[in-house]
Amino acid sequence: MAVLGLLLLSGGKAWAQDEVPEGWSFGGWEFFEINHNFKNTPIFGSFYFEHDNLQYRYFDCWYTRTTLGVKVLPWLKADVAYDFLMDASKALTHKLLLDLKGTLTRGPLSVSIRERYVHSWTPSKGTQGNVLRSLLKVQYAIPGTHWKPYLAIEVFTWDTWKRTRHYVACTYDVTSWMELEAYYFYYTHNGKPAQHIIGVGVNFYL
Repeated sequence: MAVLGLLLLSGGKAWAQDEVPEGWSFGGWEFFEINHNFKNTPIFGSFYFEHDNLQYRYFDCWYTRTTLGVKVLPWLKADVAYDFLMDASKALTHKLLLDLKGTLTRGPLSVSIRERYVHSWTPSKGTQGNVLRSLLKVQYAIPGTHWKPYLAIEVFTWDTWKRTRHYVACTYDVTSWMELEAYYFYYTHNGKPAQHIIGVGVNFYL
């Protein structure tokens, strides 16, 4: 029900949009993620769903991500993931993602760096592409509370700079296995107008 409510926030036109408007400057992303650590092993997995809209009126895309990974060291994780994405033109895109993430924690403060390689393929358009996504995230767990605000920056590159996301965000632990998350980010593109995105979702740890 919580997920359905998040999707309804995107407005009635978000699922039936024929043409993405030009020059849009803001949008909303709604998501949920289910995470699982396999007992007595360093292996973990997750399933992620996201619905993106433009101006809270127009459908942009939705996608699922299925991930399987391993804790190489207490502070280092590696994983592989597959994305299945449909955009407003009803074109389907497949993506292969390879991640390497390191996290250092001291008390309530944690700093993580993630490098992600993405190869995408859209059969109906006959296009393929590669991108390297570098993320730096700093999070602080406020003592005596369930709040964990964070700042992050993610840079997309390959042969040249493509775009950057600047995050201001926070999570809230509802229970030991359920977390609410909200973020704002300023999205700058190579050759495109900047955009403002509000994201809201639920993370489950089962």
